[in-house]
Amino acid sequence: MQFTVDSSTLLHGLQKVARVSPTRSTMPILNHILFSVKGNTLTMRSTDIEITYSLNLNVLGEEDGAVALPVRLLQEITGELPDTELTFAWSDDNRVTLSTSGGTYKIVGRPAMDFPESPEMGPANSLEIKSKVLKRTVEKTVFAVSKDELKPALLGVLFELKKGEIRAVATDGHRLVKYSNRDFVSADFEANIIVPPKFLSLIQSFLDDGDTINLSIGEKYISVATETATIFSRLIDEQYPDYASVIPSTNDKTVTLSSRDLITSVRRVSIFSNRTTHQVALKLHPGYIEIFTEDPEASTSAKEQVLSDYDGEELTLGYNSLYLKDMLKNVETDKVVFRLGSEIGPGLILPEVQAEKEELVMLLMPIRLQG
Repeated sequence: MQFTVDSSTLLHGLQKVARVSPTRSTMPILNHILFSVKGNTLTMRSTDIEITYSLNLNVLGEEDGAVALPVRLLQEITGELPDTELTFAWSDDNRVTLSTSGGTYKIVGRPAMDFPESPEMGPANSLEIKSKVLKRTVEKTVFAVSKDELKPALLGVLFELKKGEIRAVATDGHRLVKYSNRDFVSADFEANIIVPPKFLSLIQSFLDDGDTINLSIGEKYISVATETATIFSRLIDEQYPDYASVIPSTNDKTVTLSSRDLITSVRRVSIFSNRTTHQVALKLHPGYIEIFTEDPEASTSAKEQVLSDYDGEELTLGYNSLYLKDMLKNVETDKVVFRLGSEIGPGLILPEVQAEKEELVMLLMPIRLQG
């Protein structure tokens, strides 16, 4: 294998495919990228077994071949090089020499046959979706995905694809986000799939490149392709819990207040909260809300008031401030609406007015107040 490529072009490509390579793995081969040269096309492929990223670059090819090379070492050397031509020459013992006009660098690779095969998509349905719709769907939900490995179904975003609507749900058991967008048409294909957040993060750059994006959805995999890149991801093969049953329909206390005033107040007050619990309290009074916290361990406390449209009974709720701030950042309207039932029941957080063809519903569980 021998080819020549511009170092900055190679670095840009490495930065993309390296996002898939795991930082730690019991399989050392996964810390490599497979380089395959055919003619004047270099294909770089990385995988963590669950996700595979393949990227094609134009190069000056001199000899076809394939070898797996260590990703971190390649990133470090190309990152330090000036913009220059870089020649790769591979020998039969998997040693690769990188040459520039000013230096020579030797790397030990691994045989291409050791690298995992590309996934077999199998029969798949092709789905076209507006890039801005998918981008917005991901941004509105992915932050609430669970990180608990003991609950594998919650490790991804549930997508419910219907003929005239795309709905996405994410929850970690403490908070839940449901987002629906009706600016979507699927003539014949309907499905419920659970998609890993890593795949959704990787395709974000694709969503800025065009008006629409094509997804291929198979029994086990989902993929997206452009002219030069393809990303495959294994779907999460689990049964998503019945999220609709936990969204309360009888919360009868409504609080409306400035989104900006509330989030800036929560940000300031939470600085003084306990570093483990991140607990803040919201005490509802007619006409205003108190936001306060106290950390006996550090002998710190803080309290602020925000005007509100509320005329019900006094109510005090404890929340994890990190979760509360995430949800408030997700509200784009000037005012945010809380629909509450009790101090121990789930509360709903909504924009004052839903955007056209959209519905955003967020649920946050309270935490027990200390003291």
